[in-house]
Amino acid sequence: MEWLLTDTVFSEKNKMKILFFDVGYTLVNEDDVWKKRCQMQAETVEAKNLGLTAEDIYHEIEIASILRKPQFRTVINKYNFKEVAPYQTELEKLYEETPEVIKTLIQKYKLGIIANQLDGLKERLDEFGLIKYFEYIISSWDVQVMKPDIKIFEYALNLAKCNPHDTCMIGDRLDNDVLPAKSLGMKTVWIKQGFGALQQPLSKSEEPDYTINKLSELLKIF
Repeated sequence: MEWLLTDTVFSEKNKMKILFFDVGYTLVNEDDVWKKRCQMQAETVEAKNLGLTAEDIYHEIEIASILRKPQFRTVINKYNFKEVAPYQTELEKLYEETPEVIKTLIQKYKLGIIANQLDGLKERLDEFGLIKYFEYIISSWDVQVMKPDIKIFEYALNLAKCNPHDTCMIGDRLDNDVLPAKSLGMKTVWIKQGFGALQQPLSKSEEPDYTINKLSELLKIF
């Protein structure tokens, strides 16, 4: 566990009213999705002609994340792929600790989601048994605005009718989650899971209020 900005970390946490979560690599483990997607992309004729393996494509995604670029889209554009392997939502799975953490936090806070997601986020949350815990669910597909655009965060804050200082954004990416949320005055938690764990703060504006390595560590903050 890593403390950042320890003199100010949630000194006013008792005033916190709403916790907003990202989905991928925050509540949901996407490892199987990306392993399969890279494998499928490597099996296309275009990738074979370029001599690209699944490991090569995965590594390119890692680099894109470090450079604050869209993950898979950057790889597709780099190699000018016409055939694009789909993101298979059926391979998503909850982190083991997700249900218990959410059930615990809902006792003290309202919960919401701000996420870049494909169509059908609410249906998938329902299948996971989580939808009943989230009062606010804001998906980029539904509002047609993607993180890191602050408009999606402003939409969430307006929907919840809350002051940003009374909220916290919890996500796996410094560029998509921490930076825009912090710029609006929201508190931030960076969970180092997935590709986002490879990032490092490039400036004070990207430094989260708190850094954790797994979701269960949230219960030591809130």
